Amino acid sequence: MDPEANVSGPVFIPKIYDGRNKTFFFFAYQKLIEKKSAQVIVNTPNDAMKGGDFTFGGKGNPIYDPSTTRQLSDGTWVRDPIPGNVIPLALFNPVAQKVLGFNPWVSPNAPGSLTPTGPSSNLITAENSRTFFEDYSTRIDHQFTSAFKIYGSYTYNHQNGLNRPTNIDIKAFDGSQGVETPYTAKNLSIGGTHVISPTTINDARVGYFRVRNDTIAYSYGQNWPAQLGIPRVDGSLMPQFGAPGGTRYDQSGIYGLIGNAPSLSINETLSFRDDLTKVVGSHAFKMGYELLHFRLNSAFANRPSGAFYFDGMTAALQPNGQPVPNTGNTFAGFLMGYVREAYFDSVLTSWLPRSSIHSFYFQDDWKFSPRLTLNLGVRYSNESPFTTKYGLQSNFDPSGTDTVVPGGKGAIIHPTGELNSRDNNNFQPRIGLAWHPLDKWVFRGGFAVNTVDVKFPQSRTQFDEYQAVNDQIRASGDPRPLFLINQGPLPVTFPIRSNNTAGFVTASGNYSGRNVEWWDPGLRNPYVLNFNLSTQYQVSQTYVLEIMYQGSAGVGLIERWQYNTFPLDYGAGNPTLQNQVFAAPQIYRPFSNFGNVFLRSNFGHSTYHSGTVKLEKRYSQGLTFSTFYTFSKAIDSEDNDNDGANYSGNASQAGVAPIQNRGLEKARAGFDRSHRFIAFTTYELPVGKGRHFMNRSGWLNAVFGGYEIAYIQTLESGNPYTFTFADSPFNYYPTYVGVRRPNRVKQPTLLPDWGNVGGDRFNQENRNPIIDINDFAYPAAFTPGNSGRNIMTGTRLLWAQLSAQKNWTIKERARLQLRWDFQNPWHNYNFDPPSLTVTFKDPGSFGKLLSDQRTASIGGEPLMNLTLQLTW
Repeated sequence: MDPEANVSGPVFIPKIYDGRNKTFFFFAYQKLIEKKSAQVIVNTPNDAMKGGDFTFGGKGNPIYDPSTTRQLSDGTWVRDPIPGNVIPLALFNPVAQKVLGFNPWVSPNAPGSLTPTGPSSNLITAENSRTFFEDYSTRIDHQFTSAFKIYGSYTYNHQNGLNRPTNIDIKAFDGSQGVETPYTAKNLSIGGTHVISPTTINDARVGYFRVRNDTIAYSYGQNWPAQLGIPRVDGSLMPQFGAPGGTRYDQSGIYGLIGNAPSLSINETLSFRDDLTKVVGSHAFKMGYELLHFRLNSAFANRPSGAFYFDGMTAALQPNGQPVPNTGNTFAGFLMGYVREAYFDSVLTSWLPRSSIHSFYFQDDWKFSPRLTLNLGVRYSNESPFTTKYGLQSNFDPSGTDTVVPGGKGAIIHPTGELNSRDNNNFQPRIGLAWHPLDKWVFRGGFAVNTVDVKFPQSRTQFDEYQAVNDQIRASGDPRPLFLINQGPLPVTFPIRSNNTAGFVTASGNYSGRNVEWWDPGLRNPYVLNFNLSTQYQVSQTYVLEIMYQGSAGVGLIERWQYNTFPLDYGAGNPTLQNQVFAAPQIYRPFSNFGNVFLRSNFGHSTYHSGTVKLEKRYSQGLTFSTFYTFSKAIDSEDNDNDGANYSGNASQAGVAPIQNRGLEKARAGFDRSHRFIAFTTYELPVGKGRHFMNRSGWLNAVFGGYEIAYIQTLESGNPYTFTFADSPFNYYPTYVGVRRPNRVKQPTLLPDWGNVGGDRFNQENRNPIIDINDFAYPAAFTPGNSGRNIMTGTRLLWAQLSAQKNWTIKERARLQLRWDFQNPWHNYNFDPPSLTVTFKDPGSFGKLLSDQRTASIGGEPLMNLTLQLTW
């Protein structure tokens, strides 16, 4: 349901104010109430798994008893297998029993299939979504004289709704899908235009924009640790049980028990702008100034109630204590309650970053001759490096001396001023031309330099030690369980200093969880070079042909990469050294007293080139259309600012060897589509008043006249795919050294009949793959795969939109419109990327299409809307 209304006109209050010739108002209101569902096929634990049976039809990874972990006299580590791969109920931990008693997971309703780590495709459910939008806007215009007028406007938008819960049935346990994230935006603007003289105009405006984002945690204040029987833990939130980077649909994330926390952030932008236009002869001079001030106020609670990790606890052990590949199950470790690591934090203050940008520009539109116009200009911007309201921020000093670890290399520092020097060299020249040598020919071209605003990261970075951390974990290389979860962790303490910071706490000397952000003190504003050249030719009175080239290059783009790592080929040719590093990699990091050190600097470079052919028919005889084809290529080294950090959120995009050679990541951009064709047409049916047929008023026109149709057809080649691998029998260094990509045996391509998913679309195992897994192989131990980033073009996008509308004129000032819109009328399904993790232990999971586009996105599912609109 989408009710909306608009009203506008002069401000006229009888006997009080008559503004019919000078004061006007506009008010609009819209409300959207949308409830929809999409069928999804996901995974959920079955009764056998919840009962301790990890045989999975004979496919299950062998599991081992954590309580038998021991070191033999020769220094090797061992762990005994659990007979039959079935955990006796007597070994279930009381906390796991409490969770099983609540039974937070939706029960399976389909047979699915079994994999080495658990069931697959055993839950077919309606992914319900509800969305509520409310918008209203108002504007007042007042004209003091013919030369001076002002306006004021205000808009309000509020959105709320439940995300798409699937396999979790109790809100308090669902930390990612069944969550409400209300959003409210407000925008206020006031401005005025003054015609100083017939050749001089000045326009000025001020604005205020405010966005509030909330995240609601349903578990807040319910003391779930006590309800589950975990002692000495803060009762604020539901604890997290899944492993770092675990997903909600498999054993690594305990099928969704990954927790969440409440948060509140308010983004504000204050702006002022003044533009002056002066016409002198053949020159039209434009100049102006703009001020933008950004501020973010953010408060949240993260993991005060702890994150408990069970990964690796039921795996077999290599002699050096590292897990044997393809053994163990995180869910089994959870059932038995053996904790590998317990992580707690406490947010000590709010995150209040600030930034401002001053910009000036001058432009000359010069009518050089009747056939040649030049646009010459320059823009200058100066951005303040971000700081925080009270100077509460942090940075990493690689040459500093650690205050937490005596003699440790590197230190977290807390500068109260700006984190990098101000970049004062941001001049941005631009030039453009339009040349009309012949009556039917026009040539246009341009070049511009545009700097990129840095502002500040939206996430809480450069805030280390203002979020106190207590990380309880064994020493590097020690595979013994830390504790049983029902016995609880060691007392959770945070040694808060006088400046309201707190040093990292760990009792074992393992600092792998002590992550820090490093903002390069030499960071500068990136810039983008833009250039274009085009020609237009009037083929006939109504047809225009255009050929165009567009290109750009991003220079010094800001990227964030893992710095605290060693080369991916470290120890090559020396298996003894490689195994020593593998046994305890933390001590081989350059800063062994830190975990991840993420360096943000001007690492990036990108290029884009495209050629376009466009044919346009101008309106005549009720018909207009426009169609174009673009061939292009975009290249970059990462798609988002944080992709290179080897973070679990986007492992496929993380770097292979970022610090040693970032050039290895230069490849097609993830958003690149080489071919793009779009055609758009509108047609007024030649029937009704004022048209070729039945040109009359009356009931015939009311029924048969005034129809219009519109059609859009889109055809695009696919985005590229990046592949990873899992379940290899070989040992590799941790993923912070380099993301795991497979060896490419031959160039992968889509299989000829990739659109045929097979007869059993409800089971991932039984669907037809769209890529042959035999195009890949596992890399040898301690070697990177030769598959690069974005090496294959994925599935195409084929999509259409069809609209029809009928208009009625009611007397002189009212109009009624009935409109029908059909998205994807030909049912051309466009799919999200398939499963791209190469695993030869479970080949049935690879290369399978898992989901299609949502209705709200281009390429989405078929959707019809019917709208009735009255305007007057």
